[in-house]
Amino acid sequence: MELYDFLDPVSLEKPEEHLISNPNIFGKNIEIHTPDYRPEISDNYQIALLGVPEDRNSLNRGASLAPEKIRAKLFQLFKINCKIIDLGNLKQGNTYDDTYIALKEVVRILLSNNIIIILIGGTQELTLPVFHLLESFRTTINLTTIDRTIDIVKDLIKPTAESYLTELIFKKRLLFKYCNLGHQIHVTDKENIDLIGKLYHDIYRLGEVRSNLSAVEPILRDSDIVSFDISAIRQADAPAHVNPSPSGFYAEEACQLSRYSGISDRVMVFGLFEVNPKHDVIDQTSNLAAQIIWYFLDGFSCRNPEFPDSENKNFKTFIVGHTDLDYEMTFYKSLVSERWWMEVPNPKSKTSVMVSCSYSDYQKACEQEVPDLWWKSFQKLS
Repeated sequence: MELYDFLDPVSLEKPEEHLISNPNIFGKNIEIHTPDYRPEISDNYQIALLGVPEDRNSLNRGASLAPEKIRAKLFQLFKINCKIIDLGNLKQGNTYDDTYIALKEVVRILLSNNIIIILIGGTQELTLPVFHLLESFRTTINLTTIDRTIDIVKDLIKPTAESYLTELIFKKRLLFKYCNLGHQIHVTDKENIDLIGKLYHDIYRLGEVRSNLSAVEPILRDSDIVSFDISAIRQADAPAHVNPSPSGFYAEEACQLSRYSGISDRVMVFGLFEVNPKHDVIDQTSNLAAQIIWYFLDGFSCRNPEFPDSENKNFKTFIVGHTDLDYEMTFYKSLVSERWWMEVPNPKSKTSVMVSCSYSDYQKACEQEVPDLWWKSFQKLS
């Protein structure tokens, strides 16, 4: 099947008159799949927007209405200096499994053309088929979720939006590093928290992230997939969910996390899920969702691909000895972006893996502490 056999074109109501006359609005500066126009897919595009109106495998029924609502608000914002194509919406299959299969095929075609994908959901279990597809592109995969809880259910019958992480965490597959940002302790099973720790993955409570938002930039920088559940945002800013929470990230914080994701050299798929227009208030959540996507694109427009190398004059190397380790810890600082990385040795292959880190990790090493990130990465490799 051809790509467009899986897709429905964008079909929006006519925008307000003042937007029609403004040549700098977002919707006038991207390629759009319409009933009368099918842009040719090629690596000339940097970003593809794809709506996925699927919610049949979730308790949050109504999220399938979100793509068009969000798209309408996004088109009214101002343009971003990126080559963007809006492919419209994935056709809903006869079953949600059919939708997952179609989603994998569309993602495969886009990634084969080196196009970064923004998924506009739909519900969060759509992360799962995307992960499975990425297994054919990467030898290891790093997944970051932004969610108020950890979607793991031990006695899993089938993956749903409330349990989709179970398969990834227990079966492991190619998952190397998993992290969740913003879980709220009062709605998160402590067994899941303990499980994540035992597997040397990471989770950061809402308060931890909010107290130092920039500290999670290295996590998002190292991610292949970022999956954002709108319920991680407080109800006052994003009410459109079947079960919103009065606590959560503020709107500005959500946009900053999205921008960090866009700046990342590694993120291939960014998904925004669980917006349910049935529960929205004067399109407040759809407006915020559009801004979250806009800030991802803003971050992407500032991408400056760089990778640490001791021979690269744009990097400064720091080697720290440790009295309790058989290994030296090697850190790299970019003299261009001032970002940090560290080498973690792989004892099985006698090679090393480069992991994004922060200046504080280097400071801990200098104080003869082993940074948690170094230790957890080493344990996974051992």
